[in-house]
Amino acid sequence: MIHGERPSLIGRRRPMNCVLRTHLWAMLSLLLILTGCESFRADRPNILWISLEDITPMMGAFGDEYARTPVFDSLAAEGIRYDKAYSVSPVCSPSRSSVITGMYPNSLGSMHHRSNTRRPEFSEMLPNLLRESGYYTTNNRKRDYNMGGDDWHESSDGAHWRNRPNRDQPFFAVFNLGECHSSITKIPEDEIVEARLSRLKPEDFHDPMEAPIPPYHPDVPQFRRAWARYYDAVTQVDYRAGDLIDQLKQDGLWEDTIVFVWSDHGVGMPRGKHTAWEQGLHVPLIARFPKKYQHLAPAAPGSVIDGLVTLMDLGPSALSLAGIEPPEYMHGRPLFSKRNGDVEYRDYAFAMRDRLDTRSEMVRTVRDQRFRYHRNFYPQLPFKPFEDYEFDAVVVRHWVELARQGKLTGPQEMLAMRFKPLEELYDSENDPHMVRNVAGDPEYADVLERMRGRLSDWMLEARDLGLLDETEMLEREKATASPWDLGQSLENYERILETADLQVQGPTAISELIARTEDPDSAVRFWAALGLAVAGRIGGPESASSVAPALEAALQDESVSVRLTAAEGLFDLGRYEKGLPILIEAMNHPSVDAQIRAGCILDSQPPDANEELQPAIEPLQRTVDRFEQRPRFGSTNNPFKRALKAISGEETYYRWGPSASGAPPDKQAAGSGA
Repeated sequence: MIHGERPSLIGRRRPMNCVLRTHLWAMLSLLLILTGCESFRADRPNILWISLEDITPMMGAFGDEYARTPVFDSLAAEGIRYDKAYSVSPVCSPSRSSVITGMYPNSLGSMHHRSNTRRPEFSEMLPNLLRESGYYTTNNRKRDYNMGGDDWHESSDGAHWRNRPNRDQPFFAVFNLGECHSSITKIPEDEIVEARLSRLKPEDFHDPMEAPIPPYHPDVPQFRRAWARYYDAVTQVDYRAGDLIDQLKQDGLWEDTIVFVWSDHGVGMPRGKHTAWEQGLHVPLIARFPKKYQHLAPAAPGSVIDGLVTLMDLGPSALSLAGIEPPEYMHGRPLFSKRNGDVEYRDYAFAMRDRLDTRSEMVRTVRDQRFRYHRNFYPQLPFKPFEDYEFDAVVVRHWVELARQGKLTGPQEMLAMRFKPLEELYDSENDPHMVRNVAGDPEYADVLERMRGRLSDWMLEARDLGLLDETEMLEREKATASPWDLGQSLENYERILETADLQVQGPTAISELIARTEDPDSAVRFWAALGLAVAGRIGGPESASSVAPALEAALQDESVSVRLTAAEGLFDLGRYEKGLPILIEAMNHPSVDAQIRAGCILDSQPPDANEELQPAIEPLQRTVDRFEQRPRFGSTNNPFKRALKAISGEETYYRWGPSASGAPPDKQAAGSGA
């Protein structure tokens, strides 16, 4: 199933008969329960997941002195605290797809937000396996798994373990507490307490003047207020977690239930959620074992585990606790075994960031105990592109205002850059907030090479589907049973990855990239064109002149993904008249993804390009009229309206400030801030 003979970076090797073994075990478990085998029942714990949204470890138990979280702190004191727990994605639906399947989203094809992908035939979802084995499974209420097929006894606002018909039946219950969702930053002050903070007493509210402001945020009242309200929301869900614990105690189940607390990804503030930096991926994870199940715990109550774990490990862990052998196709690892036993923590934790709403993206990152490495496969895109929904938050609007005024400095300015660096490397030992990119520091050259190699090995082993532009992937997968099957069928996958990695060589790879624009596979040609565009932009006027003819030739490619990439590259070199006809043509393409990408390229250009982009106005107006909102693009996001506003001069979504603008080589001297 997994290509290559190198030691596995994504999990155990997965013989296909593991699925049959799991189903046989599930059937046997159910038979034993239905026939009243009490001795078997007594060995099976109840499992409660308290799932939070959009927070880093903002709890007193994790050393956060500003937090007020007595319930979570008590659980950690009685249980186990994981200090290095990470999501595999900073976006909810890809992250949750990994939790519910135990598999990497970029292997499944679920790495794009709200993509509603198809699972491979052999895979099963966690609640299905637990239900088949005799557990009562209940989810209250959020799912957002990026795919269908989950089979619960109940999944609703009223779902509860109390609804199970047989009180002796073990349960797996999930409660999703959403008051700390990032939308807390959008609620007006005169509504926020009633809407999200109704449980707080006067002494629970956090003083904005005491809020810890990280170095990547400006120390201004708007950010202090936003942080204080976010911590208020964490206190709110702490109260709600306490309600669930009280209910377990009322039902006499507290000492029969293993409780987990976790968040689906990092905090919903700028540089957190939606970014693959530490703040977007680091999550709280607490596990509390009652006395009768301490033999299943990997450490004593009150312990702190420093080993690398991921949320993807939660599913295999739940199965293991229920006495079910986790399917061998799962990439996740059981976190629990015998006391002082054979729990295998990770040497590396991998993660990804891909399309969010209408904005394409591809970032891959790997974390070891000390370093975090990022590979920005789309360096031509900004860290934080404009999306109508996200930029509606007061704190984000103020960030934009400060960026336009040139008042963001140092780490604060990085998020406002038009272009990303190809690589980032952070040293958590010397830079706890991970804001100083040392990828270009010769002292870290060996670390950079090691982390780069580990990431590439993992992508190859996982058959990372992000290497196919989404338009291309959706078309190709029609001929396969699932995106996973598509990934496994790519015999030239290593060449595609190798071509994408030529970006890192910069202008020295231009001749090889030009040769690969003639490759028979459009995925190779896509990365060749993108590599040329990047090399031309970062290499100066001479490199720009070298790559321009090949990019112009790629405008005639049979693949719309390649044509759009070539047009975008020419735009980044300031050659708008060459690329514009391709974008106008793409707005009539059968693929809505191709149409959207054209709109996103147009709305991201500097204001001084508007005169040359005027021919796009009429086609954009026609596209606006026929564009249909779809869940995977967000309910309020319309790239064609954005492009119209940008080209007409009504608005600018360009990067702000000369030092962050990333202007085309021939315009850098003059600057191009909005």
